[in-house]
Amino acid sequence: MKRSFHGLTVFLLFLMLVVIVPGHLAAQGCCSVGASSLSGFESGVQTYRSLSLSLNYQFNSLTQAYQGTSNVEDPLMRTAEVAYLAFQAEYGLTQGVSLLASVYFSDKNREITVVSGQGIGQFPETAKFRASGMGDISLLVKYQVARATVTGPFGLALGAGASLPTGSSSEEQGGARLSIDLQPGTGAATLIAWGYSEYSLVESGLTFFAGAMYRYAGMNFDSYRIGDEIMTNLGSRKSIGEFFSVSLILRSRYAMKDFAENRFLIGTGGTYHDLMPGVGYGDGPSAARVFAQIPLYRNVRGIQMTSTYLLGAEYRYTFDFSGGE
Repeated sequence: MKRSFHGLTVFLLFLMLVVIVPGHLAAQGCCSVGASSLSGFESGVQTYRSLSLSLNYQFNSLTQAYQGTSNVEDPLMRTAEVAYLAFQAEYGLTQGVSLLASVYFSDKNREITVVSGQGIGQFPETAKFRASGMGDISLLVKYQVARATVTGPFGLALGAGASLPTGSSSEEQGGARLSIDLQPGTGAATLIAWGYSEYSLVESGLTFFAGAMYRYAGMNFDSYRIGDEIMTNLGSRKSIGEFFSVSLILRSRYAMKDFAENRFLIGTGGTYHDLMPGVGYGDGPSAARVFAQIPLYRNVRGIQMTSTYLLGAEYRYTFDFSGGE
């Protein structure tokens, strides 16, 4: 009983860190680099001598403009669509330590409409921009501080890693460089700090979990630096029968403003809160999940495009090489 109470106390402290610490930062918007939800960053350490492979697809539609907390009419009548296909592999190196490798491919589209002429001679002109390709590769080493069991329902894992600038950040269209948020990659190395905690009630099939990831990006060759970013998750998952589960996650994203040309850039700061319902299916080594992301709150700097909705699906297969050990 003492052990369970101690685990619950640590879990609640971790929740406080996830909720309170990021409140002083603000998030980057529009077609930002990187997918919104990747399972390897949202789960604990892979078991020893097992390999988990997963594919994650996401489609993000951006049709709303915000200024501060207000939904406004975008003067450029911008719209955007972003599709991600991410591949992840995680292997249990030793007891309590695993290595996660992640890479994604993106296809980003943006339209800008400008009205030309005056009076009855007015007519809209629409410009379309597109960039696609492989993004940056991320590597993360996870360490299991405490593993959830039947007798000890609290689990805690910490990790550190980096993203390598493997994706292009110099795509052009019509002889002009596309903006950084349309580029497949960032062009800069990024340091990552990560944490994940859960509290499981085995008998009821209910799990509460919290996670946080901090990203510190370096400056690329164009002297552009994407603002520091924190992503947090607070959620619960409930097993239904032998194979199905449902989940509900409060997703928050925070980041400082981007920096370029010796100044912080207007239109690159804000805070996003989203609700993510999902349904999962698991049968032995196979697991699948579908999910959606619904906007709850936006508070951005300048006028920015924000996500109207996001839909995603994931499939994961785990190989066990332990030989029954």
